[in-house]
Amino acid sequence: MPVDVVAALQRAPGRALMLGHVHPDADVLGTLLAIGEALQTRGWSVVAGGPHSPPGALSFLPGVESYQVLKSLTGGFDVVVLTDCPNPDRTEGLIDAAKRASPTIVNIDHHPDNRRYGTVNWMDVAAAATGEMVYRLLIALGVTLTPSIATNLFTAVHTDTGSFRYSNVTAETFRIAAALTAAGARPEVVSSALYERRAPDALHLLGESLARVRVSDDGRVAWLALPADAVPERFIESEELVNYPRSIGTVKVACLLRELGGDRVKVSLRGKGEVDVNKIAATFGGGGHANAAGCTVSGSLDAVTRRVLDAVGAALAAPR
Repeated sequence: MPVDVVAALQRAPGRALMLGHVHPDADVLGTLLAIGEALQTRGWSVVAGGPHSPPGALSFLPGVESYQVLKSLTGGFDVVVLTDCPNPDRTEGLIDAAKRASPTIVNIDHHPDNRRYGTVNWMDVAAAATGEMVYRLLIALGVTLTPSIATNLFTAVHTDTGSFRYSNVTAETFRIAAALTAAGARPEVVSSALYERRAPDALHLLGESLARVRVSDDGRVAWLALPADAVPERFIESEELVNYPRSIGTVKVACLLRELGGDRVKVSLRGKGEVDVNKIAATFGGGGHANAAGCTVSGSLDAVTRRVLDAVGAALAAPR
């Protein structure tokens, strides 16, 4: 672990900003809330927030009610922390305000395409989850892991590893999960909150969504294209829809394409190890990991779907 990362948070208490990216997920919320609580126990004044509010499905995270929607920043900060955010553009301009407001920007991430935009950058592409890195950081700082910190970090690790299913999960991942459980995280509570709190109409909406899944003639690509008005946003927030086409046995690459309005489409890509979907996303200005990546593409849903599928097909056809 770089000493400058520890030094940035080991200084005398001041004012800190935990800055999240657009549409915050459990990966970023769990890690930021954990660091924020750790700093607060040491006397820091902490502001946590980002461009968008947390989804209702993550309302169980301890301290998430303090996470603010920030359109601008007020006052100065002694340190600003970003986690699991490879591209500073995902802060919708707040990173620029943060750099004006603070001399120290701490960037903690495990994405291989991180743009190293901080004054302090800690990248560990071998980590299965940014939550693993934050766990090690808090231990290095001598932080006592409370049940709330443990719950936030366990949730971050759980979601960032696809419920411990991705190929980058290691024995260390499980050792950290065990330590967080010993510190008070309850795996059954986290799993229930993530997967067993569907709204009464959710299964009907899921059926409508999955009826749109299409599979290529060779069975290697599956995709789900959702028009903007197909299902409510609250449903999208609570379901990892791209995992359904990914679950088809013959599929090597799965795609979820969501029309956002304003001639924009959000694309989520999932792979099974034969194609680096991060490279596909990068061609559209996005990024992520070899088996999980995403991007937002300008154009109509039909046009973007064709472009993405062409790119996936080319990646599958390329010699390896």
